[in-house]
Amino acid sequence: MKLALNTSLCCLICFAIFNHANSQAVADEKPALKRTRFHIVTPDGKEPKVFYFAKDYYNTGSPTFSADGTKLAFDGWKSQEGESFSNSQIMVVNADGTDFKVLGPGAMPSWSPGGNRIAFSQSSPYGVAMMNADGSNRQMIEERGWGAQWSPDGKKIAYSARTGSGTNLRVYDLIEDTKTDLFPEGECPYSSLYWNMTWSPDSNWVCFKGRRKDNRTYDVATINVNGMKEGYKVHFNDKAAPYADFTWHPQGEMIVFCPASKPRQLHQFNPAEDKAPEPIDIKIDGYINGDVSFTPDGQHLLFNMRDKQD
Repeated sequence: MKLALNTSLCCLICFAIFNHANSQAVADEKPALKRTRFHIVTPDGKEPKVFYFAKDYYNTGSPTFSADGTKLAFDGWKSQEGESFSNSQIMVVNADGTDFKVLGPGAMPSWSPGGNRIAFSQSSPYGVAMMNADGSNRQMIEERGWGAQWSPDGKKIAYSARTGSGTNLRVYDLIEDTKTDLFPEGECPYSSLYWNMTWSPDSNWVCFKGRRKDNRTYDVATINVNGMKEGYKVHFNDKAAPYADFTWHPQGEMIVFCPASKPRQLHQFNPAEDKAPEPIDIKIDGYINGDVSFTPDGQHLLFNMRDKQD
């Protein structure tokens, strides 16, 4: 579990991330190329540095660290060769930038707490699935599901699913082998529920993006894993759709996402407070996409950024 990660190990991992990650690739790359790169900053947006980029994949996103901080999983495709999301592959690299591997087709990877398995989404056949961390033994969780995210305690996987009345947030209990919808039948206020949601560190809440049934506004909200009746709160609402990726600080006091602001900025809010999300001041020369992930010790925030367009 993230909260049980040894502090000294975290410090060593962060040191390696901050000072060593793929330094040779960064030095050799020509900055004129319009591609996506992962950057890393402190939670308040200070000291931005390039963390990693996949050499042959110009479009990458949905980053997620393994619970021990030693590996980063993400998805991507070769946009420079005309590929699109339908060609998305899941990739894994060590936190120091070594041992890059392509695990196979899929998107939006999510580590099991032990690091032995990965939950993900796939386009063909369409649905949410899981596989071993080396890409083997792929197993479908549910057809027509989307955006699978593993809980920090390892017991559940959350995703959006189509239902008879529209859409819902569904939780698959791996221990009991049961599936539960968090909104009561017919009471989900959303016409669409999106991917790259995030769990609270204690595995009791899920933060997600939803499109209201009037199709006019979008919410960023949290819901209790025991269902809407146990807790549901809207933290942000806007006519413009925010980017569909969220990360919850390991200590629980901060959620980071990217509204459709201009210039584009990451925003943070405390889910326990009734305050509007505030921008994180990141001074960097490029276009922030909106994919985000905290390191397991909470000392750094990873995000992706596209090279500045001339």
